Amino acid sequence: MMDTMPHRRGKRIASRRAALLGSLAVLAGCTVQPLYQAGSTQFAVSTAPLSRVIVTDVGDRVSQQVRNELVFLLYNGGTVDPSADHRATLTISSSITDIFRVSAPDGSTNITARRVTLTGQLILTRIEDGVTIASETRSATASFDNTRQEFANLRALRDAENRAAAELAERFRIVVATALAAR
Repeated sequence: MMDTMPHRRGKRIASRRAALLGSLAVLAGCTVQPLYQAGSTQFAVSTAPLSRVIVTDVGDRVSQQVRNELVFLLYNGGTVDPSADHRATLTISSSITDIFRVSAPDGSTNITARRVTLTGQLILTRIEDGVTIASETRSATASFDNTRQEFANLRALRDAENRAAAELAERFRIVVATALAAR
C-alpha cells in the first residue's frame, strides 16, 4: 500500500504540470486589445472612395431626410471630396398602411398601429462618361402608434419616417460601397 502512494502522487503532479503547460500554451495565443480597434488593420474600412460620391438634391422632406443620412454616412460627417467622380441620384416614395384596427362597441373602427414604408431607388453613375454603375431599389419600414391625439399622431409619423429614412440610407450606403468595391 505504501508503494502505490508515491506513484499516485507523481501522476497527480504530472497531470497538474501538463494542465498548466496546456493552459499557458492556449493563453500565449491571446492578446488583450479591443476587437474593432481603430488602429487594427484587419477590420479597418477605408471611407475615401465613399466620400468621392456626390448625392444629388431631392425635393420633399422624407427624401431630404434620406439624403442627409446618406451624406453623413458617406462622408463620415465631413464634406464631399473635391475630386468626386460618381453621382448618386435618389428617388424616394412613402406609403402608410394600417396594421391594427380595433372595433369599438358603437360600431366605429379605431386604427391603433400603422406602418410607414419608404421605397427608394439609388442610381450610381460615373460622372466622366455617365455610365450607370449601380441601380438598386431598397425599402425600409417603421411602425408607430396611432392615438386619438392629432399632434401625437403627426409626431409619431414623422419619427417613424425618420427611423425608416436612417435605415434606408444605411442600405444605400451598402449599395454604394459594394458597387465601388466591385470596380
